[in-house]
Amino acid sequence: MYWITGLVGLSSIVAPFLFGYTGNTPALWSSLIIGAALVVASVLEGVERDQDMLEYWAAGFLGLVAIVAPFLFGFSDHTTELWTSVVLGIVAVVAAGTRVLTKSSG
Repeated sequence: MYWITGLVGLSSIVAPFLFGYTGNTPALWSSLIIGAALVVASVLEGVERDQDMLEYWAAGFLGLVAIVAPFLFGFSDHTTELWTSVVLGIVAVVAAGTRVLTKSSG
């Protein structure tokens, strides 16, 4: 599952350039920072393969941050930036949450 959160992170990093919102500073930086943090968490999980699930908890938290970022940083009125952040955040939360819940119950 760590590769999914890594892809979400990379997508978040590329999104401002792909969808043309590099001029929106709050959207650009939140996308870059959240994306980079997701990539780091994913790489750490891929390398360590530990059982404490800390990286997945971090990815889930970062996904939640991505969901609320447009409202916190004032770019919720920009449709592309809003939906990119929310959709990538939901994917991160679902991927991380699925891993945490399946590992907890199994």
